Order: sequence, then structure tokens, then C-alpha cells
Amino acid sequence: MDKKKLVLVVDDNPTFLELAKMSLEADYDIITALDGKEGIDAAKLQKPDIILMDVMMPNVSGIEMLRILLADEDTKNIPVIVCTASHFDPSTEMVFKLENNVKGFLKKPCPIDALKQQITSAIKK
Repeated sequence: MDKKKLVLVVDDNPTFLELAKMSLEADYDIITALDGKEGIDAAKLQKPDIILMDVMMPNVSGIEMLRILLADEDTKNIPVIVCTASHFDPSTEMVFKLENNVKGFLKKPCPIDALKQQITSAIKK
């Protein structure tokens, strides 16, 4: 039997983390982090197959986390899907899409099927 892919979900909303975990755990192994700093630590330690992250987080923001991961040899090739609330500035999406490892950008709330499809697609690339 194939080993499940490991997904790191980084978001400062515990409800979103729990929802993501419940929605994805049938298909993936899930680890979570409540802010960018925890996310960076988890990414370096666990080497997930993909990271699902929020933009606005305490301690280390999504864009800071992304750039720190890109600067590290061990984490720079981990694909990232950005999933954030819909009240963001559209220029934010453009900033993220310029980064090499960003493979998707979803607005919360997003349908679980769309999220799963983005994860599957990003892991295959």
C-alpha cells in the first residue's frame, strides 16, 4: 500500500486547521502549525510533500515564511498552496504567484474538492 503524502497546514485559525485536518486526513497525513514560525520549524523537521498556508499570521507572515523556506536547501522545493480569506488585496495574490514554489492560490472558504484537486495537482508537478 502506498504511503500517504504529508500535508503541512499552517493557519492561525484553529477552526480552519481542524476543518482541513478532518477533510483531508482520509487521503493525506496531516500536520498543523498555528503561525509561520511553527510552520517553518515543522517544514524543516517533517519535510512535508506540500504546504497549505495562510497569508496573515502572527510572528511570521505567509510571505515571510515562503521566502524563508525558499532560502533553505532542504525546503525550497516543497510546493505551496496559499489559502486565505477573501478580503485580501488582489496584489497579494500576484506577489505570491511570483514565487517559484507557489502552485496554487485559493480564497477561503474554498470547496474541499477544489482544495484536494489543487493538492493532487501540485504534488504531481
